[in-house]
Amino acid sequence: MKIVSTSLSDQAYELVKGEILKGTIKAGSKISEDALATQFGVSRTPIREAIRRLAEYGLVTLSPRSHAAVVKISDKVAQDIASLRINLEFFAIDNLQENLFDKNFSKLTQLASDCQLQLSNGERDKAFELDSAFHSLLIECTDNQALIEVYYRLDPKIQLLRIEQDLSPESLLSYLQQHTKLLLLLKNNEKLKAKKLIREHITHQ
Repeated sequence: MKIVSTSLSDQAYELVKGEILKGTIKAGSKISEDALATQFGVSRTPIREAIRRLAEYGLVTLSPRSHAAVVKISDKVAQDIASLRINLEFFAIDNLQENLFDKNFSKLTQLASDCQLQLSNGERDKAFELDSAFHSLLIECTDNQALIEVYYRLDPKIQLLRIEQDLSPESLLSYLQQHTKLLLLLKNNEKLKAKKLIREHITHQ
């Protein structure tokens, strides 16, 4: 695949991010600017800018000598992230603003459906990004800016964990189908059942 648009920096960012979210560039592995420049048919400049942006986003680490690598998450950190995420989403369930939830219900439903569609098309990275968009929008329905900011900072690590878990297509589909169940529970104000499902959803029980 070659970059043909004049917006090289933006496209390079999306393409390199896609390679990471597909798992093509593995967690902990070095990122070769030269290899990516050759792969996408561009100079190193837009690739370097893409890597810088991905470091700001939280998917990449940069060393003092500009060496770049995909973030590697330890088992301990993975457990910490899951625990924090459960509590953040419990807080979101308790503090959903009914008017915002109702306003975004159709969009949330579409995101839930599109996650499954992208997975069925073999686009696991796109399914993961839509999964992330679903949960982020649900968080936004609290209208709590502090919660939103914390969740957005955590989200890149959540995306990396989705990749490292390497669920089978069948397990992943079952996981994504829980979005629709969650929306129905929230719509019916069944918060305790919604929290139980969220815990199962995050821990893949």
